[in-house]
Amino acid sequence: MSIKKLAGQTVFYGLSNIVSKLLNYFLTPFYLTILTHASFGEMSNVYAYIPFANIVLTYGMETAFFRFAKQENKSHVLGTSTISLLCSTFIITLILLFLRSPIINSYAGELAGLNGHPTFYTYIVMVMAIDTLTAIPYAQLRLEGRPVKYAAIRIAGIVTTIFFNVFFLVICPKLYASGAHWLPDVQGGSAQTGYIYLSGMLGSAITLVLFLPQIRKIEWKFDMGLWKQMMHYAVPLIIVGMAGMVNETFDRAWFLPQFLPGNDMEAKKEIIALYSANYKLAILITMFIQAFRLGAEPFFFKQAESGDPRKIYARIMKLFVIMLCFMFLFVSLYLSIWKAFLRTPFYYQGMRIVPVLLLANMFLGIYYNLTIWFKLTDRTKTGAVITIITAVLAFMLNYWWIPVMGYYGAALATMVCYFVQMVVCYVWGQRYYPIPYHLPKLVTYVGLAILTYYVFSWLNMRVLSPADIYAVKPLPLAVATALFAGYAWFIFRMEKKEFARFPVIGKYIKV
Repeated sequence: MSIKKLAGQTVFYGLSNIVSKLLNYFLTPFYLTILTHASFGEMSNVYAYIPFANIVLTYGMETAFFRFAKQENKSHVLGTSTISLLCSTFIITLILLFLRSPIINSYAGELAGLNGHPTFYTYIVMVMAIDTLTAIPYAQLRLEGRPVKYAAIRIAGIVTTIFFNVFFLVICPKLYASGAHWLPDVQGGSAQTGYIYLSGMLGSAITLVLFLPQIRKIEWKFDMGLWKQMMHYAVPLIIVGMAGMVNETFDRAWFLPQFLPGNDMEAKKEIIALYSANYKLAILITMFIQAFRLGAEPFFFKQAESGDPRKIYARIMKLFVIMLCFMFLFVSLYLSIWKAFLRTPFYYQGMRIVPVLLLANMFLGIYYNLTIWFKLTDRTKTGAVITIITAVLAFMLNYWWIPVMGYYGAALATMVCYFVQMVVCYVWGQRYYPIPYHLPKLVTYVGLAILTYYVFSWLNMRVLSPADIYAVKPLPLAVATALFAGYAWFIFRMEKKEFARFPVIGKYIKV
């Protein structure tokens, strides 16, 4: 697979991710409009736990599938991994349902708003179970290079989720008020968040149904020897994923409610809502990172079979970092426009964390790119050690900074942890699988992007719009655009030869 094909597949995965994320993205202002701050905080807390649970439920089998699936044994790997996930998901789901009462009556259950709502908990468990069962079918499409079908199924699930959200939260109350009492009384009955979880479960169920024709073609044979090899490779990835989720979601799920001073549960839920709403403004970078990972992971494994691909990996990293820098500036320089997404002025006070979280996600994206070294060399235990180190650091920094700086401390801790994780992974990787990354250029591009934003921020606070730095005014927007264009010009001058190699636009660039 060439870099050109990787770029094409990343575009397809990117489009599906952009569409699905944007659809979900626009659900946020919808939720902010109809839910109370505390209810949005409860929902954000629940959705912070779901990625953590998915890591446990899939236990690295998706990556192991890419690692072991060769042309000659793909059907064996597909059948073994699917049967493994099917059995484990069934058992874990039963255990979670059996533990429903103690979980929803715990402190975590109260914070998530599940007390007295066992049905909500059931919906959430079913979402996690169904998402786990679709992990390998999605991975199969990625391995076979079928991004169009991948995008179609993914978008269908999201559209279904949105449809039921609108149906339950908008249409049902109006019809019920007009006399259609056979419909659920959403306003007067159960909390609205329950119908949000139900909508998510129905969207996941549609996704599974669309995969059934593909699942039926699987060769249902379980190879115990192959399974043991896959588990030996995959088990350390559970630790990698779990420790990574400590950095990625525990700030909302656990650190903020635990370390914020005081015992006012409602106030803590509102702070979680404030933090989570602004966290979503970093979505542009996270969309690109996820799209890149979907295309790059199978690409890296296939490329490793054809000689020494390290120069290609280095080139991909450079282009990847350039894109991340542009996205960082695109969001951070135009926060005055992006704030419209938050809808309610209550959430504007948290916008100062957005550049910090954008930077954190930039470091996380680079880290994901770097992790290929321990996946290719089967040193997944090393990856586990790296993420455990940063998970411990995350606990220490949040314990230190949240009581002092509040939710800003959580954002700052996230950025520092991802930076440390990135640096440790790079240093360790160069020892066992050295890749000739263009380090001086990478540091320059990232450093200049950060400097560009902080120059604009200083000008905005001192000169351009000191009364309201997030007000939409012509002068700050003009300065932001000039700085963005200046950064783009610098990158073009530095990478003119690189851009000349691009299809279509390359023929217009003279070196």
